[in-house]
Amino acid sequence: RRPRRRRGGGGGGAMTVGGSALARVSGRGFLPLVAAALVLSMACGVTDAQDPLLEDSDKYAWVYAVGNNGAILRSTNAGETWRVQDQDVTGTSQHLQDVFFFDARSGYVVGENSAIIVTHNAGWNWDEVGLSDGETDGPKVNLTGIHLQRFPGPAYVVGHNGLFAKSEDGEVWSIFAVWCKDAACVVAPFADEAPPAEGHRRLGRLHAVRFKDMSNGLIVGDDGLVLLTQDGSEEEPTFERVQVFADVSRPWPNITGIDMDDLGHMVMVGDRGVVFKVKHKSNPDNDKLNFEFFGCNLAQGCAAATPAAVATGEGGCSVSDRHLGAVNTVVSGESGKDIIVVGGTQGFLALLDESEGSGNEWTTPAVPVAHPLERITSLYVSTAKTHILVTDRGNIYRTTDGEAEAPTYTRIAVPEGFSFRRVSGRNADDESPAGALRAGGALWRGLV
Repeated sequence: RRPRRRRGGGGGGAMTVGGSALARVSGRGFLPLVAAALVLSMACGVTDAQDPLLEDSDKYAWVYAVGNNGAILRSTNAGETWRVQDQDVTGTSQHLQDVFFFDARSGYVVGENSAIIVTHNAGWNWDEVGLSDGETDGPKVNLTGIHLQRFPGPAYVVGHNGLFAKSEDGEVWSIFAVWCKDAACVVAPFADEAPPAEGHRRLGRLHAVRFKDMSNGLIVGDDGLVLLTQDGSEEEPTFERVQVFADVSRPWPNITGIDMDDLGHMVMVGDRGVVFKVKHKSNPDNDKLNFEFFGCNLAQGCAAATPAAVATGEGGCSVSDRHLGAVNTVVSGESGKDIIVVGGTQGFLALLDESEGSGNEWTTPAVPVAHPLERITSLYVSTAKTHILVTDRGNIYRTTDGEAEAPTYTRIAVPEGFSFRRVSGRNADDESPAGALRAGGALWRGLV
């Protein structure tokens, strides 16, 4: 195996920033400050006020946002304050596309040109892993999605040109391309240019992946693509293409995002406002699950039969005409019902709390985006109250009253030169906070 390249520690001391100015810090030291009116407090090697264990579990959550040029933004208190790490700390200059943490300590980040970095200690250090079969470097492909069953594996990655890769240890990867003929899909070595069988077509962009367990998983992508595997643990898994859109809605919208709650139920989103909920039931005859797909609309919540037309009314699978790419779903208390939050173009945000009332009423909180065409590309629901949104304009928005009828979102001023695309996190009850380490970089509080 190739040795890992370890980067991190953050370099220098913690820098606490007050007022409306922010400081940009690299792993090699402090860069010039970006504003004249700045109140600083420096303490090399001294823990800052935001790092100790917080008694308020609503605040105590690790949140990670990843973005351009290898930058990662990290918070230990559900987005109240942040530390920014640049490529000198993360060890990569590639644009980062997705992030997934199995617990508060352990997570992966993937990006362009097959970039994969991993942390075992909550972002204090990052190891550059890359996409390799253990002997040689793999193909240089834009990786768009990552999911973990456990840490360090099984791990699953998807990307452009039909790429699907899986690993048991996060270091040695089986790297495939997915080829389909009608609904039947198979994998073949990624480097193979010829189809594995007559009539098979290589898939294009795969956007996201989630596995309920080692056998049962979903992949989503362009042209309404939904791939279901029930033998994901096999050396060469097979996939079935599931038709969730009615023929009348051709050309089918791209499906751009997927998320999974703690019970293993999933929500998929895509262009033209489409939202689907995916439920599963155990099969008494084998370890395969029976998956059920439901369209979500403004009249029924998430109860429409599939294949469904792209429409917001009864029987449809759309909640807006806006293109969606952001989704997060969490179980609401002990009800077993979900809180589903989706976001997209022009700052569009919609929320469905299935535990409230009839469970089918979508609300559309207003997000005061800085630009009218700003697109919410990712979001993280830490609790019912605390939501964090990331946009394609590099802005981050946060609310701590997400349960209110009209939540208030505050824009977090990201340091100049940084832009972030995806956000994910883990709450205090996901793991004992005593084991988490502090990340390096600049501690800052974004204010408008």
